[in-house]
Amino acid sequence: MSFMHLEQILQEIQIFLLSSSMIGVFVTIFLLYSIKSIMHFFPHSTFTLIVELIFEKAYAFFEDILWKKHANILPYILSLFFLLLTVNILWVLWDFIAPIFWITSEGEFALAEYFQTPSSDLSFNLAVAIVSIVLLISLQFIHFWVKKSLYSYFPIYGKGYLSYTPKKGSILSLLLFIPIKLFDVVLSMFLALLDIVGLLAKIISLSFRLYGNMISGGVLLVLLVWAQWSFTQKMTEFMGGINFPVIFPLLLYAQSLLVACIQAMVFSLLVAIFIRVSQLEAS
Repeated sequence: MSFMHLEQILQEIQIFLLSSSMIGVFVTIFLLYSIKSIMHFFPHSTFTLIVELIFEKAYAFFEDILWKKHANILPYILSLFFLLLTVNILWVLWDFIAPIFWITSEGEFALAEYFQTPSSDLSFNLAVAIVSIVLLISLQFIHFWVKKSLYSYFPIYGKGYLSYTPKKGSILSLLLFIPIKLFDVVLSMFLALLDIVGLLAKIISLSFRLYGNMISGGVLLVLLVWAQWSFTQKMTEFMGGINFPVIFPLLLYAQSLLVACIQAMVFSLLVAIFIRVSQLEAS
């Protein structure tokens, strides 16, 4: 590899590490480490007690869903919940700060060029969803071993949806058994294909649900800020003597904060349910 190629690779790595998305990841890591440090050095503070209360409630909630025999999955589910809760709340705080600064001609916040919260990047949501589904498949292989797990997705001999036992010495019964068995194999392969498509659908639904619900608040705020510069500000000041786009966004921030907490819970809840249902179906 020549020196020029090495220099180009290093420049690309530098650009990637200094991108707005990666800065958002670094800020998230810093926030999580700060939370851990506060809880370690101030174990009796109000903040620590609140975090511990949320952890206990979340632990009991997900334990009821996964059952105690799946307690080894709880650390991932809880980590996923607190990760999404942190990045979602960070997104709401960023939406609160960003409109203070100038908006570009494309309708985006000017600071978005330098900082972007992880969950506002669809790649982050896809990555979290893919890791969750890979965990789901891995748990199937660990719990039911490789042979049974592979056969659940590639049932080349059928799964016995249509069972028929031919009578010994009966040619008619044997001739009837062959098409029934072939139809059972085709039906089993078709349903297994639907399971594979369902895994891909889970990835898309998890990531796009989180992305869509979180980004909607920011879109509404951009529209309101633009409206403040034009018709809405003059009309509301004339009719009510107040500036409408100042009061209403506060309600949107409160709603966005609620949505941030709910979406973190919903995402983790769906992953936990997918894991439990997949193991029940495979058994």
